[in-house]
Amino acid sequence: MIFTWFKIFNTDEFDALGLVSRTYTYVLGDLGQKDILVTKGVTHGITYEGVFLSVLMTDLNPYVLDGFAVYKDADKNVYLGIEVPDEN
Repeated sequence: MIFTWFKIFNTDEFDALGLVSRTYTYVLGDLGQKDILVTKGVTHGITYEGVFLSVLMTDLNPYVLDGFAVYKDADKNVYLGIEVPDEN
């Protein structure tokens, strides 16, 4: 699988807000403007197009589900991955 990656948030910066959830709005390339819900409970997560992606779910990084992925880098930045359709 190949993904296009978009930086969504930094976990330290989000935690400093003291919020449980927040909706971010981004222009995701050709996909246009999209809303992404960021939440924090036991771990951080994002909801995109009705799919919940938990950061480091079952210790997988990236965690992939239904054509989407979430990845956390060493600087605590969290990225949304959207699968690129196979051209074959």
